[in-house]
Amino acid sequence: MAAVAGTPDTQQARERKGLYDRDYYTWAQQQADALRRRDFDAVDWEKVSEEIEALVRGEESSLRSQYTRIIEHMLKLQYRQATEIDPVAGWEKSVDNARAEIDELLRHTPGLRAKRDELFYQAWALARSRVINSYVTSATASTENDSMRHRERKRLTREWSRALPQENPYTRQQVEDSDWFPRRLNLTNRP
Repeated sequence: MAAVAGTPDTQQARERKGLYDRDYYTWAQQQADALRRRDFDAVDWEKVSEEIEALVRGEESSLRSQYTRIIEHMLKLQYRQATEIDPVAGWEKSVDNARAEIDELLRHTPGLRAKRDELFYQAWALARSRVINSYVTSATASTENDSMRHRERKRLTREWSRALPQENPYTRQQVEDSDWFPRRLNLTNRP
């Protein structure tokens, strides 16, 4: 499909764009090949730009996800009951693994360091929400009556929302510090 001299080959451009939707894998290979060959006319610049931006968002999401996991398990460690022994090792292992993932991610993408505080801040709300949901789900799992379970879930969600801190009690430095874990709190009015 050669283009007429001086006329853009819109047919070829449409086919490239259609390939993106039909067969992303082949499209990506073709785009990488076109870039390597410096065949700039064959590059689907709009989609390539979108894909590069998606890679950036993916790296940010990975870091935010690890912060979320650490904060979630630190809250569970800190607000657990004295009788909860079984899950503690798993939560600590999860925190250690997430810290290792953060180290690896920052080693391979040092440009992400500039986004750490922002992503850490964003992780708090999701981590807190997950902890509340986890405690509420565990407490109501054996309630067979749907109406009672629904009411109890609402009540426990309110109570856990009051019991857990509204603001992140951990610093990013604590979360990233492989030697630091929060101490368990004795909640006298634990939901």
